[in-house]
Amino acid sequence: MDLTPKEFEELLCEFCKQDLPNHFVVEHDVKDSGGESGNRRQIDTKIRGRIGVSDILICGEAKNWNEPVGSETIDGLVGKYLSGEIRANKVIVFSNRGYTEPAITRAKLLGIELLEPLELGKPIKKIPYVVGVGFLGNMRIKTSHISPQENLMAIDINEYIILKGASRISFQQNIAINLVSRLRLMKKSIDTNLSNFDVKDENVLYELRFKEGYRYNANFEVNVSLNWHYHVEYLNAGVLRHINSSEIKVIRLAGNDGEIASKVLLSKSKTVYETKEEVFNNVIAKNVAVSFQFALVDPDRQKTHPDEPKFLPL
Repeated sequence: MDLTPKEFEELLCEFCKQDLPNHFVVEHDVKDSGGESGNRRQIDTKIRGRIGVSDILICGEAKNWNEPVGSETIDGLVGKYLSGEIRANKVIVFSNRGYTEPAITRAKLLGIELLEPLELGKPIKKIPYVVGVGFLGNMRIKTSHISPQENLMAIDINEYIILKGASRISFQQNIAINLVSRLRLMKKSIDTNLSNFDVKDENVLYELRFKEGYRYNANFEVNVSLNWHYHVEYLNAGVLRHINSSEIKVIRLAGNDGEIASKVLLSKSKTVYETKEEVFNNVIAKNVAVSFQFALVDPDRQKTHPDEPKFLPL
């Protein structure tokens, strides 16, 4: 997929946004006055932020050329950014056709970060986007009650109406909300064990369907299993190599998590796998880059609108 120079520069901006703290600001095509020359200097990607008491400036240059970047270009970037002209703390270079060996050697010695497409000349490729969709499975529940007030419990969890502020939700929904809070803090991949969790929820306020209007409270200890289906669709992404570390970097271009999930789950051409082993053998093993995200099915929505599920992103 051929990109215009502007699109190539914007791809570098998108790469930078993915790994930065949220309070950093990424700007495209900025013109600043040189501190030594006074001339207007064009910067493809300008990143500003603060770490501790220090202001940080990162500058990026995108070279959508038909030939590798040479050492003379690196020399020019040193004069532009690492002198008194712009005074950048870090420089990132993105070259569509890679770099000569002298350029790589010099850039590494100076701490300049080098990026190139994994397949030179083709920065954007279709890669598999995997959305793991989880369903609540079997639960083992222990309850306890330590309040002096009268209390009533039920054997059937469908009898519980959990009271959360002004909301009245099911027992299953309450467990799902607890799981979402925990899972959002986890770093997740296809190798992460997401099959079984212990959930402790104390001093839970509830009613019982057969005695609505009477409120009780209890502590719940729940062991819950999660069943997963993996939905896969191929969408555009930037697939780059960071030369300094040899790492492959993926720039998701299909939107935010919600937009990606919708595109994958609503796609008529998607493939659905029921086990992690199937995903590994048919997707991961056959692709150099894969994007993952996970979501839980909303239990209450599943009861009322089984044909129009709602997903709780993780």
